[in-house]
Amino acid sequence: MRCKNILMTETESLRSRKARLTRHALHEAAITRVLADGLECATVASIAADVGVSTRTFFNYYATKEDAIVGLDESNIDEHVVDAYVHSETGIEDLAADTSRFVREALLMGSVDPAMPARRRTLFARYPELVSKRFDRAEALEELVAEHVLARLRFLGQEFSSEESAWRSARMLTQLCRVPLNHAGQRLKRSPELVDEKGGTKEIYEESLGLFLKVLNRL
Repeated sequence: MRCKNILMTETESLRSRKARLTRHALHEAAITRVLADGLECATVASIAADVGVSTRTFFNYYATKEDAIVGLDESNIDEHVVDAYVHSETGIEDLAADTSRFVREALLMGSVDPAMPARRRTLFARYPELVSKRFDRAEALEELVAEHVLARLRFLGQEFSSEESAWRSARMLTQLCRVPLNHAGQRLKRSPELVDEKGGTKEIYEESLGLFLKVLNRL
């Protein structure tokens, strides 16, 4: 029975991963299509066709094409990733590294294309009305991440003087642990060729994370 449950969990995780990849593909296709055709002319049908899925499948992930362009939503966070982070057997000494990697998994859109951030910026510069929508989504997503970070802190036995103090601590830790992701993004922006040189974006992120942890240890 135990083996069956493990297999079931792995299958569900693979299903979740496939769903997230489809969501990411629709997001990137929406950006590509809008940059090519314009916001008014780009359609849900054309975006779905670019990914090779039906419009019905599109609406399983996004309510509108604007939502697909913005991309960020609570569904970015795989429940299995959350469970592995919150209930990890590692101790408080690994909290910064564990949380940083969790934040990356939760907030990263999953693109391996180093040109995507620049294309995203071009699109939002062209259609500033979408900026506030993305900001609101990012803020809500970060708040959800902070909720999971707080669950991790409590799992580790951390105590707080009040609920407000607990949330403030979780939000601060979440924001702090975004630093490696931001640092890696800046490196890619300056030197996109690093993706090929390092063998992928994850390797670049791990270098930034290593530097982050080294700086923390020296404080």
